[in-house]
Amino acid sequence: MFWIEVIGFGGSILAILTYWMREMIPLRIAAVAGCVCFLTYGVLIGSYPLILMEATLLPINLYRLVELLRPARADRRYFG
Repeated sequence: MFWIEVIGFGGSILAILTYWMREMIPLRIAAVAGCVCFLTYGVLIGSYPLILMEATLLPINLYRLVELLRPARADRRYFG
């Protein structure tokens, strides 16, 4: 049971880090990693509200991360 709690605490630490960060790309990466931790934790403990919330937030955070990365790739293509 201890390793399940470690996954939950990892998600909590990543969620706290997202509030601390100033730059958007690292923030979204931490948010995605936190969602994965919380989703895994929710599945392991059988918490349907947590699973539903994280299954909703994960695609949103992934979409926003891809949105942020697209201009960076375009800049490298034209100026790199």
